[in-house]
Amino acid sequence: MALLIAPHAVTVVTKPTGVNPRGSSETDWSGAQRVTVQGQVEPAASSENRDGRDQVASTYVVRLPPGTTVSFKDRLEWNGMTLEVTGDPRPWSGFRALDHIQLAASRVRG
Repeated sequence: MALLIAPHAVTVVTKPTGVNPRGSSETDWSGAQRVTVQGQVEPAASSENRDGRDQVASTYVVRLPPGTTVSFKDRLEWNGMTLEVTGDPRPWSGFRALDHIQLAASRVRG
């Protein structure tokens, strides 16, 4: 991906899975693997919950270098925020210098 459009350090946090003492799988994010890459994060939408709760949901479009390992189960850390990957990350190719993986990520507060 061209450096010109990759101004942000984005950390991909891979979802770890373990087994609790009862044999059920569980997630312990404190032991997650973290890999930082240069990418681009753009705000896409924001909405407020109006059913009596103070809650806002923000969506971002994220572009990462080709070959970055990321799945819908992962999280991203960027600009002091933790974002949940939503949907399948999709490769985009065409003009080699602009190849990337694009995905949507969201953050819900409140």
